[in-house]
Amino acid sequence: MASTTTPRERLLEAARQVVARDGVGGLTLRAIAREAGVSHGAPLRHFPTLASLLAAVSAGGFEQLIASVADAIDGDDDPRRRIAAAGHGYVRFALAQPGVYAVMFRPDLSDTSDPAYQAAGLASFEQLAGLVADAQADGWHPDVPRDQVAAVLWANVHGLADLWLHGALQSVLTPDALPSLLDLSTTFPTGTDP
Repeated sequence: MASTTTPRERLLEAARQVVARDGVGGLTLRAIAREAGVSHGAPLRHFPTLASLLAAVSAGGFEQLIASVADAIDGDDDPRRRIAAAGHGYVRFALAQPGVYAVMFRPDLSDTSDPAYQAAGLASFEQLAGLVADAQADGWHPDVPRDQVAAVLWANVHGLADLWLHGALQSVLTPDALPSLLDLSTTFPTGTDP
């Protein structure tokens, strides 16, 4: 039976496998072509540069991230709990796809001017911003601009994911601490001016 996977899809899957196995340092067109079982020049027939191929990997990663967050918040009607659940969905994706996650947030690797990359990245941020707007309508930090609250929440959760993936938090905390850290990171405590 013939494969229904297109050469472009095979190259994207090969890139995901290479980054999962070898990290971002192993991402070369030759390594991706070797993983896909094609000639070293074949990727250039489908992507003009390595950065354009990685932009496509990243766009797919953002779509997976959106789905992970949607799964995490599904069935919960409380706007504040949905924000915490979204943080759990974000980190669950990062831990499940650390290579893709690493590529998604590396503008030095991906062609960030790629329209699909931009649309998927914006859709991911808008998902969080929409959750923030719902919580603000419920009285949670209504005086702070929506996008600023969303940016702080994103930075908190992203930082936790990065520190966990690099093993830094495990040196000072037990492995079961991550869920509690996520809950704390999404509470956006009220404070005074620094």
